Amino acid sequence: MSTIKGPFDFNGSFGNFRYYYDPVLGKHILSQKGGPTREQFMNHPNYKRAREYSNEFGGRSKFASLLKKSLSDIGHLMYPRCFGQIMSAGKLIQQQDETGEIGYRTVAVNNAPTMLLGIDFNERYPFRNIFRGAYETNFSLDKTTVTLTIPGFVPTRQAHWVTNFNAVRIYLAIAQVSDMAWDAVTKSYEPVVSDLDVLSQYAVSDWMVRNSVPVDINLTASFEQPALTSQGTSVVVAMGIEFSTSVFLGQPYVTPGNGSMAIVGCYTE
Repeated sequence: MSTIKGPFDFNGSFGNFRYYYDPVLGKHILSQKGGPTREQFMNHPNYKRAREYSNEFGGRSKFASLLKKSLSDIGHLMYPRCFGQIMSAGKLIQQQDETGEIGYRTVAVNNAPTMLLGIDFNERYPFRNIFRGAYETNFSLDKTTVTLTIPGFVPTRQAHWVTNFNAVRIYLAIAQVSDMAWDAVTKSYEPVVSDLDVLSQYAVSDWMVRNSVPVDINLTASFEQPALTSQGTSVVVAMGIEFSTSVFLGQPYVTPGNGSMAIVGCYTE
């Protein structure tokens, strides 16, 4: 793939090339088309393995979309290109399915829940670099409430941003996530349990001014009904941190993208 440095007033396809502007990278991209035709890919025996991997890629893509959607309450703290990170975690989870046939393996979180903890939702400002405090998450026995506890949080020591900031706040987001499995009837990957993407809740702390005074943070978020009642589901817990770098009418003013987030807990049956 080539990157055009000079002006080139053209969009779309031209012969065997395609050209477009990537708003995230801020660059004009020129790439060459190639590969087999659709008929060759779908029927030729040489592409059997590629078809199988394509099936699994589609399943991971659906899983990644639902996971990202379920955490949309703190989506403003995600980097636009975090989808690939979720896909990578989904692939590692999918590879843990030792009973499924290659090409149709299930994305089952309970096979490797720690893989979700490694997703870097913000490559520019990784959560591990932005927040350096100690925290603890707890899931209630009735499986409805998640509590995030940060004892003695000190903004000047445990919160780090690329510019000076005057205030900071913490988010807690919880979501129920379905595994993704191959459906022989529809011949596609489908959620094991549908409509879980709407079962999300979040809480946010008050703004804390930048000083050296310790603050005990306790955030709770609850589902209306107990979670994990259906096989093939899990509960993910995400934590976000947001910074205010200016004040408007005496209140902290937020600019989109001033923060980061990460999955800090995952509960399965």
